[in-house]
Amino acid sequence: MSFQDGFQDETIMVEQARALDELMQDIVRSSTIKHAAVGAAVGCGLVVVAGSNAAGCAKAAAAGGLVGAISGNISGKRKVNQRVELVSANALVRSIRKSNDKLGQVNENLPAMLARQDDEVKTLKDLKASGSIDTKVYQMRLAAIRENRAKLAQALLLSSQQASTAKDNLHEAASQGQSGLEWHINAIDQMERETLSARSLISLL
Repeated sequence: MSFQDGFQDETIMVEQARALDELMQDIVRSSTIKHAAVGAAVGCGLVVVAGSNAAGCAKAAAAGGLVGAISGNISGKRKVNQRVELVSANALVRSIRKSNDKLGQVNENLPAMLARQDDEVKTLKDLKASGSIDTKVYQMRLAAIRENRAKLAQALLLSSQQASTAKDNLHEAASQGQSGLEWHINAIDQMERETLSARSLISLL
């Protein structure tokens, strides 16, 4: 592989890592509790309300009749038939799947690219030692590889931080009464661990 081919390979890798970070930002947005709904929903029995009474309860809570709304909901003993979603589980699934696909590309391509860079650095050192290339050429290419690795490391670190934030968001939604988020939390936790693992492969030379 020529130096030019190596540069193109590295550019693609950085683009993949940055795309992963952008997708992880989507997960954070999808996992963020819609705070406008929380105030009214929590007042209706920890976001679990009877479907026929949801609008009335939220209205009463917003109007300051919080205690009456809760006690009316409990005393009526209505069957719970609707759960208020604090975060969109369906949107999260879509974002998680897209992120997993991109993370799969990163995990597949990163080790080989790093190995090629290591080989190239060794070759550059040998060429420099033999006088086949001058010091300036050697230093320019080495600096380019270091910059590439720094960008990759930063993008992967940001992705892991996004995953951590999203997990916290989902734990908060679960604590406020939304159920069915276990798969989402586990999937995001796995992505956090994988992005940190990928980051650990990168030495900055």
